[in-house]
Amino acid sequence: MNTFEGIELLKRRRLIEESWVLLRVLLEAHVNLVYFWMHDPKDMVRRYLDASMLDKLKHLREVTFYEGTALAETIKREHWQKAEREIKDRYAGPDFASLRKHGFTGLSFEQRAKAVHMEQMYKYCYRIASRSVHTFDPAETPVFGVAYKGRRDAKYDLLRARREQLEANQNMLLGRLAYYLSEFVRDMVISTELMLIGVGYEKFCDTAKTLERKPCEQAGTENGEEPEDNGFYIWRM
Repeated sequence: MNTFEGIELLKRRRLIEESWVLLRVLLEAHVNLVYFWMHDPKDMVRRYLDASMLDKLKHLREVTFYEGTALAETIKREHWQKAEREIKDRYAGPDFASLRKHGFTGLSFEQRAKAVHMEQMYKYCYRIASRSVHTFDPAETPVFGVAYKGRRDAKYDLLRARREQLEANQNMLLGRLAYYLSEFVRDMVISTELMLIGVGYEKFCDTAKTLERKPCEQAGTENGEEPEDNGFYIWRM
């Protein structure tokens, strides 16, 4: 929720580029959470703890276990190396390597997104957001002003589409989360309220003119076939 509120604050300041950065964080957290829920809880907890230990160990090696500092007394190299050996004994060679590289899932983010049926969201949201994190968005530079000089309507249409895309993705993630939580809450009233929130956000996405939405009349529907699923509906995983 803090990330969601952060996006709202940035949008009010018209900081759309920065909002996309937080949307990427929200998407990663969402995919990780859903992946966790879709697998055995005990196994996921163990893998999460092991991956966290390996990540911490990587940091400690980078700083040579804080040798020569006051922290060296509290961080024992032997303790961490022993923990690493114990973790390694729990996994096969390739699985241990992937755990160290990709975290508790052992999968790249693209593979994780596919595993939770969010491949389309990865293509249309994560890659765009990654551009904002790793490089820059041309629409946020003076180049954008030059390219659209004398084309004010086209410029604002593009900016409006980018904001609608951001809001649709943001609300879709919150709606899916509300739906998932409704299945875990044991209180009937709260569960129903969460489901209604999920429905509300899905309706919001249906009405938003986002870049990834396909036309209602899709190929194949004329022959009685089911339209291609774009993976965006919280009720159809």
